[in-house]
Amino acid sequence: MKKTLIALAVLAASTASMAQVTLYGVADVSLGAIGNVPGVKSDLSMKTNDFSNDGNSRWGIKVVEDLGGGMKATAQFEQNIDYSTGATDTTSARYAYLALDTGIGRIKAGRTLSPSFFGVATWELTGAANFTAVGNQFGWAGGGSRNSREFSYTTPNMGGFSASLGYVTELDGIENGGLGSKFDMNAIYAAGPLAVGLSYWKDDKVAAGKSTDGNYALGASYNFGSFIVAGSFQDAAGTSTGYSLGASVPMGPWKFTVDVAQDTGFDDTDYLLYAGYSLSKRTTAYANYRRDGKSGKVGGKSAVDADLYGVGVRMNF
Repeated sequence: MKKTLIALAVLAASTASMAQVTLYGVADVSLGAIGNVPGVKSDLSMKTNDFSNDGNSRWGIKVVEDLGGGMKATAQFEQNIDYSTGATDTTSARYAYLALDTGIGRIKAGRTLSPSFFGVATWELTGAANFTAVGNQFGWAGGGSRNSREFSYTTPNMGGFSASLGYVTELDGIENGGLGSKFDMNAIYAAGPLAVGLSYWKDDKVAAGKSTDGNYALGASYNFGSFIVAGSFQDAAGTSTGYSLGASVPMGPWKFTVDVAQDTGFDDTDYLLYAGYSLSKRTTAYANYRRDGKSGKVGGKSAVDADLYGVGVRMNF
């Protein structure tokens, strides 16, 4: 009996110290086109990490070690794959972080999706797809989807409520291409049919003439069973401000989504029409159309309305 107890204790100790390694990825290939943009051909072409795709094709590795006492350590690395050529993008990893989970929350450091992104993704109807009207119009509260060199803390889930605070130091912010430190945070409630997310971020220093105000997005979705509605108020970086309103209707293996994102600061409206068909739990065929109002946003919005189309298949593995 004593030897059995000793053996069980040794087994428990060795199990606690073992690391779980998961290799995963996404393959997403579509046939897409863009129209009504001067100087850009509207011919159909293969798209793999484009605005017409459901998501970027990628691979990743995640390692989780049980440290015992309710604690665990996680390391994750993820990068894009171009399925049209087989090339990988090693210069801008999607994920590269180390995290420690404890009874009082999670501490994380590295390159990761930002708290602002998670706040918006809580209620956004497309699952933060590449063709999202909300994300493309307001840029995830104007801060982009990822932060490099971020330290963050996330509370435990308390009856559906959680919150995250991310911080980039002044020197790290400069090395990221900014002028100083950055605060990035969210507050999320997700329980039952209701999901609410508040996103907020602010740079400590900005270029001359740029707004020093914080940037936020407040949105919510409600699942009525036969359909889901979502809406938000947005005050993103610069003069971009506005709202979004949309609905999704699941019908067996089908899902249909209509979404509108209005930037009142630029009098700019984006529309999205989406249809998806689940071939399995992992694989979905989809079609999407998005009117990108006043596109050409590099260096400021223009008066051009672009039409983007995509038909593709996404497989999670």
